[in-house]
Amino acid sequence: SPIVKEIIDMIDSAYSHCKSAGVSSGSNISSVGSAFSDGSAMAFMLDELCHAVKGGRLAGPIREWLDEMFQPEFENYYVGDFEDESDVPQGTKGTENHNVASDQIPTSSRDLALLNGSSTNNIAPPGELRFNIVGADSVVYVKLLPLLSSHDSAERELLPVQLCPMFRLMSTLSDLRYGGKGLSEIDAMLECPLLLPTAASSGIEFEDLSSIQQWVVTSSYFFATCWVRQLINSFIHAANGPDAPSSSGGPSAAAAGSFTSSSQGFDCDEVQKKIVARLRALVDLEEELRFTASKCFIFSPPGLDVLPAPKELYDNEDYSSDGNGENEINMDAPETTKNVSKEAKKALAAAKKRATSRAKDRVKSKQKRLKIKQRHEENLINRSLGALRPLDSQVCVALGFAELSVVGNVDTQGVSQGLSQFQQVTSCGGPVTTLLLKLLRKALSDALSEKKGLAFKARMEGNNLEEDADNDNPYVTKEPSPATNATNFADIALASCEDSSKKFFALLDGFLKGGVFASLYEHLAAVAELRCGPNSSANDDAETESQLVETARCLFDCVKSIMSSELLTRSATGKIFLASILKQIAEGDRVDYGSEKRRRRRTTVAIGKLMGYVMDNVNEIITGAYTGDLNFAMDGVYCMQAIENCSQRIFDTTSEATKGDDADSPTFRAKLSEVADKLLRQNWPDETKMNKGNVGKLLSLFVEHSPNRMDTLSRLVNDVLQEVPHLGKGKGVAVFPTCSYQTFGSYYSTVLEYLWKELVNLFNSPLGKTKDPTAASKAMERMHQMIGLLQSLFGLTKDHEALAKKSILLQQLKFGSRFIETFVLKAIPFFQVHFQHHEDTILDIIRLLQRWSHQLYHIISHGKREKDANLAKEAPRAKKALEMFIHKVKAMLKKNRCMTAMWTKTLKAKDIDGSTIKEERESEDDEEEGDSENKDRDEEFDSEEDDDEGSGDSADTSENEYETDEN
Repeated sequence: SPIVKEIIDMIDSAYSHCKSAGVSSGSNISSVGSAFSDGSAMAFMLDELCHAVKGGRLAGPIREWLDEMFQPEFENYYVGDFEDESDVPQGTKGTENHNVASDQIPTSSRDLALLNGSSTNNIAPPGELRFNIVGADSVVYVKLLPLLSSHDSAERELLPVQLCPMFRLMSTLSDLRYGGKGLSEIDAMLECPLLLPTAASSGIEFEDLSSIQQWVVTSSYFFATCWVRQLINSFIHAANGPDAPSSSGGPSAAAAGSFTSSSQGFDCDEVQKKIVARLRALVDLEEELRFTASKCFIFSPPGLDVLPAPKELYDNEDYSSDGNGENEINMDAPETTKNVSKEAKKALAAAKKRATSRAKDRVKSKQKRLKIKQRHEENLINRSLGALRPLDSQVCVALGFAELSVVGNVDTQGVSQGLSQFQQVTSCGGPVTTLLLKLLRKALSDALSEKKGLAFKARMEGNNLEEDADNDNPYVTKEPSPATNATNFADIALASCEDSSKKFFALLDGFLKGGVFASLYEHLAAVAELRCGPNSSANDDAETESQLVETARCLFDCVKSIMSSELLTRSATGKIFLASILKQIAEGDRVDYGSEKRRRRRTTVAIGKLMGYVMDNVNEIITGAYTGDLNFAMDGVYCMQAIENCSQRIFDTTSEATKGDDADSPTFRAKLSEVADKLLRQNWPDETKMNKGNVGKLLSLFVEHSPNRMDTLSRLVNDVLQEVPHLGKGKGVAVFPTCSYQTFGSYYSTVLEYLWKELVNLFNSPLGKTKDPTAASKAMERMHQMIGLLQSLFGLTKDHEALAKKSILLQQLKFGSRFIETFVLKAIPFFQVHFQHHEDTILDIIRLLQRWSHQLYHIISHGKREKDANLAKEAPRAKKALEMFIHKVKAMLKKNRCMTAMWTKTLKAKDIDGSTIKEERESEDDEEEGDSENKDRDEEFDSEEDDDEGSGDSADTSENEYETDEN
C-alpha cells in the first residue's frame, strides 16, 4: 500500500543518513577508538526499530522488508563461514602447521591468516576461535578480531558498535512473542565460536604487545562481552519449559515466559545447556576484560572519552646522587672514617642522613604512585564494565536450570528437596551462580524501588536499560488483561494487581514459574550443609570457604531485597506473591505456585512459619560454623533483620509470628537477639575492624530484641563496661571479647540510648499508667534501677580520665538530657498520683537522680571551658531539662506540703573528674560568661554529700541551690 511504501522509504532514508553520519573509509590508525561514538546514531535507530517491533506497531510487509534488508548485512559484516571439511585437500591450509582445526577453517584467507599466524597486519594480535560450545556442529563464526584490527576506520570503529543492536533487531523480528516464526531461525548464532585474540594475549603476553595491539585486544573483549550478553538476552525467552502457559494476547501483550522453547523451535534441555555455556563464557570474557581494560590506558568504551592518566604516574623524580658522589660512599666501611677530621666526619654523617632521607622519599614516592595507579586502573575497569550491554532481568531464570542445580538434575515437577540430597553435595556456588545471584538482587532492588520510566535520553545511551522493559516503550499499546482469562490462582492474583505494580509482579511471576526462588532454597541449604554439616571438615580449604561465603552473601542480599519490599506486604496481591516466594525459599517447592488446586490464601501463621524456616537457614550459615569474616556475619544479620521487619509489617504487632501454633518456638526478635549475642561473644581476628557499624549494630539488636531488656542492660553495665578500665592494650572483656578500648564508645552510647528508651517504654506500657499503688511500686523499682545504672556509667568517665573522651561526653549530655526530659514529663505526674503511698520511695528516686545529674552540670561547664562546639550545641537542651526538673520537683513537693525537705546552699565548681576547679580559673570564666549564668540552679537531696557532688549549671558561678533535708 502507499502508506507502507512511504514508511519503508522513510526508514530507508533514515538508515542511509545514519550510515553517512559515520566516519569515512580510510586507513588512519593514529586515533583508534575515537569514532566509536559516530556509530551511536545507527545503533540508536536499530534500537528504536526494535521497540517498534515489540510494540506491534509495524505492519507485516514492513517487518518482512526489515528482515530482508538487515539479515544480509549482518551476515556480510559480522558472520564468517567455515570450509566444508570434505572440500579441504589433505596437506593444505588445514594442516597442523597452521594451528587450525580441520573442521574450523575459515573461507576468508584474511581470517585464516589471523589464525595460523601468517597475517601481515601489524596491528592484529594472534587470533583464535574461542568459546565454541562443546558438541556443537558450528558452520559459522563471529568476526570480531578482523573488524577491530582492520585498517579501514569504518570497519574498525562503526561496525562493532552496531553489532548488538542489529542482532537484537533480527532476534526480535524472529521472536514468536512478537509475531516472528521462532528464534530457531537464528539459532546458529547461539552456539558459534568467536574469532578473538588468543587467550594468551590477555595474560602474560599482553604487556609485550604494542599500544595499538593492546587496544585491539581490549576492544575485542569488550564487544565480545556485549555480544554474549546480547545472545543470552535474546535466547533466554526460548528456555521456558513445556509447562509454561501460552498467552492469548497479541504480540504486544505477550509476557516473558508466555511461549515455550518448543514453540520457538528448540528443545528445552538443549537450549538451557547452551545458555549456561554462554554464561560461563561471559564470566571468562568479563574477567579478561577486567585485566586488559586496567592495563590499556588508550581504550575507552563507546560514548566515553579516553580517561587521562594521572600525571603522577609519569613523574620520574631523580633521587640518585647529587653529583658529588656522596651517596656512593660506603658509610659503614671503617677505612672511610679512620684518621679523618671532625669536619669530614660531620660531612660524612650529613651525607649519610641525606642518603637515608632520599631512600625513604623514594619508597614513599613509589608507594604513592602505586596507589594512584591502582586507583586509575579501578576507574578504567569500572568504566568498561559499566558501559557493557546490560543483562535482561529474565536471565535470572537460569538459576532454575538443571545445569546449575546444586543437587544434580532437578525434576521441575518435584516438590521440596530432602535433607539427604544436600548431604551428598560437594560444592556450591561458583562464578556463574554468583553472576546470576547478583543480577537477581539488582533486578529485585530495581523493581522494588518503583522508579518512574527512564527518559528518552537515557534510552538513547543504550547501556542502562533492560531490553524487555516495555514500560518505557512508546510504541506499546497497553491493553487491559481481564481476570476472566486467568486459569489458576497465580494468574488471578496477577490480573487483580494495579497497573503501576503489574510489571514487578509479572517479573516475580516469571521467577516463580522458573523455580528461581526454589534455587535460592537449594543454595542456602547447600551452603549450610557444606559449612556446618557433618562433612564440613572436608571443605576447610580457604578457596572453598571463600566461594561459600561469596555465595552466601549474594543469597543474603537477594532474601533481604525481597523482605524489604513494602510492595509485597501492603496489598493482598503482594502478600499472595510473598507467600508463594516464601514457599519456594523455605521449602524448595517448585510446583505449588500456579497450581489450579491452590486457591486459598495462606494465613499469617503459615507465612510466619515460612519466614521462620528462612531465618533458621540464615542463622545456621553464619553461626553454625566459625567465621573470621565479620562483614559476612553482618550481611547475615541484616538479612535476618529484614525478615523480622517484614514479619512486623505482616502481623502489625510486636508479638511472635508463630504464636498460637507453637508457643515454645522463639520469636523472630529473640532469634535476632541470640545471634547478635553469639557474635558479640566471639573472638574475632586481630585485623578485624570493629566500629559502630558492626559492633554497635549488633549490640543494638542484642539489647532491643532481648526478652528482658533491663537484665541485659544491667549485665552490660556491671559485667562488661566496668571491666574496660582494667583491660590491657588490645585486649577485650572476657565475656564479651568485642568490648575493648577501641569499641568502648559503641558499647557505652548504645547502653545510654537504651536506658532512655527503656524509660520511654515504661511509661508507654500499662505499668507506667497504673493507678494501683501495688503495681506502681514495680514501676518505681524499675526507675530506681535505671538511675543506678546511669550513675555507674557516668562514674566510669568520672573515675577514669582515659575514658572521658569528647565523643563519650557528648553521648552523656545527649542521652542524659533526654532521660531527664522524659522523667520530668512522665515520671513527675506519675509520682504526683502515688505520692501519698510511696513518699519515701519517690524522694529516694529524686535524690538519686539529682546526684547523677550533677555530672551533666560538670560536662556543660567543661564544654564551655574547652570551647567544644558539639557540647555547646547540646548544652541548651540539657540546661532546659535540668531547670524543668528543678521547678517540677519543687511544684510537686509544694503541692504535697513537703517544702521543708528543701533548702539552699552554695556549691563548689568542679571538673568532670569531680576535682574542684581553682579560683583563678573560676574568675576567668566569670568574666567571660558575665551575669547570664547567675540564674542557674541545682537541687540536692543528700546533704551528707554536698561537698563531693554539688555543682551549678554553670559551676563557675554557682550560688544558692535547693537541697533536701533527709529527715
